[in-house]
Amino acid sequence: MSNIYISGALTDVINPVECKALYEKIGLLCEEIGLQAYVPHKQTDPVNNPDISPREVFDQDKYQVSNSDLVIAYLGSLSFGVGMELAFAETNNIPIILLYETGKKISRFPRGIPTVIAEIQFHDHEDALNQLKKVLAKWNPEHPQFPLSARQ
Repeated sequence: MSNIYISGALTDVINPVECKALYEKIGLLCEEIGLQAYVPHKQTDPVNNPDISPREVFDQDKYQVSNSDLVIAYLGSLSFGVGMELAFAETNNIPIILLYETGKKISRFPRGIPTVIAEIQFHDHEDALNQLKKVLAKWNPEHPQFPLSARQ
């Protein structure tokens, strides 16, 4: 079974409940199609688990990213943590799928990561999940770097 890391901002986001709900929906979608999802806030949420030290969060999340087969990253909220997770994924040659709202200005740096296999721009969460499901249906863990969509 393939391990999928769900990356997304948790600190200082405008609507943390909505963001966490999206991450959980992505995790459920992965599990529905037979992939094992790791959703970080379910383990180390800064609000629900304030007793976990920054070093423990770093160690756990770095381990999870480094041992994943795919990273799905929401880029709609700024986050140092997401940027670091993407760097760990790229360093370990792990494919990445990027998600963000249509019309959102996203830095070219994460969009240019060589291991990004798909970039999904969406209108709402339902649209994001529908597009992601199509991309995941094409993704082959045996050939994980195969580009799934045209990228600019």
